[in-house]
Amino acid sequence: MKVISIANFKGGTGKTVTTVNMAAVLADLGRRVLVIDADPQHNTTDFFGADTDGATLSHVLNGQAEAYWPDILTPTGREGICILPADMDLLTLDLASMRQGGADAVGRMRDLIGVLREDDAFDYVLIDCPPSFTAASVAALSVSDGVIIPTRVDRFSQAGVGELVEQIRQLLMVEPREMEWKILITMADGTNLHRQGAELLRRSFPEGSVFEHAIRATTKVGEASFARKPVTEYAPRSTAAWDYRELVNEYLKEVEKNGQEV
Repeated sequence: MKVISIANFKGGTGKTVTTVNMAAVLADLGRRVLVIDADPQHNTTDFFGADTDGATLSHVLNGQAEAYWPDILTPTGREGICILPADMDLLTLDLASMRQGGADAVGRMRDLIGVLREDDAFDYVLIDCPPSFTAASVAALSVSDGVIIPTRVDRFSQAGVGELVEQIRQLLMVEPREMEWKILITMADGTNLHRQGAELLRRSFPEGSVFEHAIRATTKVGEASFARKPVTEYAPRSTAAWDYRELVNEYLKEVEKNGQEV
């Protein structure tokens, strides 16, 4: 089971869109996917229409829900995808964690992931992180095998990339382990300015740190979000649908060595 956090400290870079579309493509390929919404804005939860009357991530991290996954995960209605929803109580969790040092949230997230691994419940866990360093995002990074960092090619989004990469490095200094991170360029518009910015981004980080495939800008992504459908379903022949399939294909070839073609 691979645990992947989708994160950037800058908002509006396509974290939620990337999470739901990667989940959809992975499920179409027969992978069992759990989506964890770690953002108190709960956009991913809303996208899947998940019920927050039951257990949410905040219940798990504050100790109000046991880490027995069949009782706390919600089917999305899409074959192969379950979700652990988020709600605004994650904000309260952050206040409590500031007083307690945040260790409890990290430990409980590890307990949950440990149970999922032991039960071989899923092939992939995708965690949609908030655009800030919160108790939930720290807990997410603490259990992640890898981090995908969506970014637009602009100054502020790329600053968020640098800040997150530095936090990851500090985390790994405290707790050395294998955790890869990779940058995903989103909302690519094909202009000379964008191409120059993308090239600068690639030169600013070690070779191989940026996905070869970028996600091109298209109105179909926004339309699909309003329709609460992955763009691969809403507009399967759109550029973004093709790009997300290619992104997952690239990722699987790297991670699974013998990745299945999309």
